[in-house]
Amino acid sequence: MNVYDSQNIYNHRQNIQGYSTDDDPSDHEFSESDVLLCLLNKNEKLGAAFYSFYEKTLNIYEEMMDVAPDYLMTSIVHREIKPKYILTFGNPTDPYVRMLIDFFNSADENTTTTSTVSRLPNNFFLTSQKGFTYESSKTIVSNINLASNILDKSDRKHDIFFPSFVNLDNRLSVIALGALYKYLEKHLSMFGLDPSGQHFLHIQQITLKNRVMLDNQLFRNLQIFAQKYHDSSFKHGQESSLREALSIYKLFSCGCKSKMGQSLLREILQSPLRDRCELEKRLDFISFAQHPNNLEFITSIQNNIKPFKNIGCVSLILGKIHNGRASNRDWKALHEMIYHTIFINDISSGYRDKSDLLCELSEAITENLLALHDSISRALDFNAAVKKGRPVIKFGLDETLDAKLLRQQDLAKHLTAAARLAINDLPDYINECKVLYLPEMGHLMVIKEWEPNCTPEQLEYLGYKFMFCIEGIIHYKTPLCVELDKRVGDINSEIIDHENRILRRLSGFTLKYNKDIRHAIKLIGKIDCLIAIAKVAHQNNYIKPTLNNNGIHEINSCRHPLMEHMLNGFKSNDYYSGGGHGRVKILTGANGSGKSIFLKEILLTIYLAHVGCYVPAEKANISVLDSLHCGMFMSESVVLKLSSFMMDVTQTSQILRYAGPNSFIVLDEFGRSTLGDDGLCLLAGFLKYFLDKKELCPHIIIATHLQRITHLWPESRYLEHLKTDYTIVNGDLCFLYKISKGISSSLAFEVVSMIHGEQTANRAKYYMEILQNPKFAQLPESTKELQQKCLMTNFDLEPGNIN
Repeated sequence: MNVYDSQNIYNHRQNIQGYSTDDDPSDHEFSESDVLLCLLNKNEKLGAAFYSFYEKTLNIYEEMMDVAPDYLMTSIVHREIKPKYILTFGNPTDPYVRMLIDFFNSADENTTTTSTVSRLPNNFFLTSQKGFTYESSKTIVSNINLASNILDKSDRKHDIFFPSFVNLDNRLSVIALGALYKYLEKHLSMFGLDPSGQHFLHIQQITLKNRVMLDNQLFRNLQIFAQKYHDSSFKHGQESSLREALSIYKLFSCGCKSKMGQSLLREILQSPLRDRCELEKRLDFISFAQHPNNLEFITSIQNNIKPFKNIGCVSLILGKIHNGRASNRDWKALHEMIYHTIFINDISSGYRDKSDLLCELSEAITENLLALHDSISRALDFNAAVKKGRPVIKFGLDETLDAKLLRQQDLAKHLTAAARLAINDLPDYINECKVLYLPEMGHLMVIKEWEPNCTPEQLEYLGYKFMFCIEGIIHYKTPLCVELDKRVGDINSEIIDHENRILRRLSGFTLKYNKDIRHAIKLIGKIDCLIAIAKVAHQNNYIKPTLNNNGIHEINSCRHPLMEHMLNGFKSNDYYSGGGHGRVKILTGANGSGKSIFLKEILLTIYLAHVGCYVPAEKANISVLDSLHCGMFMSESVVLKLSSFMMDVTQTSQILRYAGPNSFIVLDEFGRSTLGDDGLCLLAGFLKYFLDKKELCPHIIIATHLQRITHLWPESRYLEHLKTDYTIVNGDLCFLYKISKGISSSLAFEVVSMIHGEQTANRAKYYMEILQNPKFAQLPESTKELQQKCLMTNFDLEPGNIN
C-alpha cells in the first residue's frame, strides 16, 4: 500500500499536453534589430522616438537640427538604431518621406531621393499628424502605462513622474513618442504582441549632444562592422546565416565573457564620443585592467560576469514577471544577475580610488536594488521549485503559509491510513490500492488493472466512481475520498493561492525598480567589454592616447589594427597636424604604394581614441573632434540612381556642409571618376574653400594621382605635401610603404625601363621633354634620317604588289 507522488502525476499530465512550465529565459521571438522608429521632420528640426521589442523600452531623442536635402541627423539615428520598422508622418509624395523610402530600400544605406514612388516598402508605415498636436501627445505620454510607474493617476506624484526623466519641451519628439505609442497600442497583434500583456517597462531619454558626427561610409570603409553570409550557398540571404567577418568589432568581441558585454561593445563602437571626461574614464579603466597587480581582481570579475544574459533577456524576464508567467528559471536567472552585480561591486570596494567606473558601479547599486535582492533571496526557494516545477516560497517567510505547509505534510499520514481502510473492502482479486491527492481533483483511489481490458465500472457496487485511466492505472472517487476532501480540503490550491499572492507583491516590487536592475547590469556589460578591449590592447601593444582640446594631432608609428594581423612586417607611419604643422596634407604616390592604408590607419586611430580605446601606435596625442568625414570609394548600385562622379560629388558636398574647425576629413582619389582637368578644378576648389579659413581649417588628408595639384597649391603654413617612398632593387621597383615629406615623382619611366630596357626609357624621356618644350627641342640624328627616308619613299603600290 503505497502513496503515489502527486507531483509525478501532475508532471506526467503536463508532458502529455506538451506543456513545459520551465522555459529557458533566453528563448524569445525578438532580436536586437526588432525596433519601431518614429520620425517627424518639421521646419528643419527632427523629432524621433523608438520602441525596442527586445528590451521592451520606449526611447525619446532630444530635438535636432536636420537640414534638407542631406538629412544627416536622420541617417545618424537610422544607423545607430537600425530599425526593422519605420513610422513617419505625411504621404508618399513628401520629399522627406521619399527620402526615407529610398533610405529604407537602399542596400548600401545611402540617402538619395526619387521623383516617383510606386508603393510603400514592407515595414514602412505612414500616419497623419492631424490627431497628434503637442498638447494631445503630451497627455498621451503622461498616461503611458509603465511597469516602473506604480503611482495612481490621481496621485500628485504622478504629475512629476514623467517630467523627471523625459524633457517634455522637445515638442517634436513628444509628438513622435505619442504617435508611436498609439500606433503600437492599435497594432499590437500585427507586431506579434499579446494585447493583454505589459510591453512598456520604462522610458529613456537619449541625446546626441556628446556624439561625434560620422557618415555611414566611415563604418564600411574602416571595417568597424562587417557581416558575411554562411559559407554554404543555400543559406545565403537568410538573416540567421549572417556572421561577423574581419572587423574591429570582431577583434575586440572575442574577449567578452557575456552576451551583455558584446552588446555594449557594439553600442560603444557605434557611438564615438566627444565627452572627454567619459573617454578618460574608459581609458583609465583599461589602464587599471592591464596593471599586473589587478590581474586577480579582473579574473574574478570575469568569472562572475559569465552568468549574465543580454539586456533583452532581462527585459523578457521582467515582462514575464509582470504578466505572472515567470518560471522558476526566470526568477533564478534574474536573481543570479543581481547577486553577481552586487558581488562584483563588493569585491571592487578596495579599488574604487583607482577607477571612476567602479565608483559609478557603486552608485548604481542603490538601496532599492539591495532590498530587492534580499527580498528575492528570502522569499524564493529555488531548489524546491525544481521539483515542483513552479516558483516556491521559502518556509519561514509567512506564518500562515507555514501552517498550511505543515498541514500538507500531514496529508501523507491520512492517505496511508485511508489506503489501509480501503483495502479491506476490495475484492480478493485486487491485492493493493493507493490513495493520492491531485490539485483541483482532490483525493482519488488508485488501483492497477486486475486483468487486461478489465471493466473499471465493476467496482461501482462499492460506491467507486470511475474518473480516468492512465497507463493501466485506474482512478476512482470513493466515499472515503469524498470524506477526506471535506475534512482535509484542497490544501494544495490554498498553498498555491497564498504563494501567488506573495509572488504578486514581490513582482510589483521588482518591476518598480526595473530601471535600477537594468542600469546596474548594463554597467557590468560595459566593464566586460572594456576588459576585453584591455586584453586585446595588451596582446597587440596598443598604447593609451593622450586627449587634448587644442586641435593638435601627434601620432608616432601608427599601425592598422586589422592589416597588421594579415601581413608580416607591417610598416608604421607618423602623422602630425595642428600646432607647428599644417592642417592639410596632400599625399601623392603610385598605385599600391600604401596611400589608402595610410589614410585608414590614421582615421582608425583617431576613431578608436573617440570610443575610449587604446590605439595601435607608439605614442598618440589626439585632439577631441566634433565630426569625422570619410570620402573614399563607394560601392555602386542601381538603387542609388547616381553615377560614380555624382557619388563623389555627393560625398564632398556633405563634407563642405558639415565640416568645421574641429573636424577630420579624409579624401581618397577625389575626381577619379571624371576628366582629369575637371577633377583637378574641383579638388582645387575644395582645398581653396578650407584653406581660406586659415586657423579655422579642419584637419584634412587628401590622397591623389593629380600631381598638378601640388603646383597649384605649394606648401604653406597650413598645407604640407607627403609622398610614398620606394626603391629599386635589382632592377625591380619596391614600395617601402613609408610616408615622408615631399612630392612623389612619376614612376612611368622606371616601369618602362624594367619592361623594355633602359634605351627605350631614355628615348621616352627625351620625347617627353620635347613635348614640354617644343621650341627648344632638337631631334636626334636617327629620327631625322627616319623622317627623310619616309619623305623620299614612294608609297604608290602597283596592282599585284600589295603583299
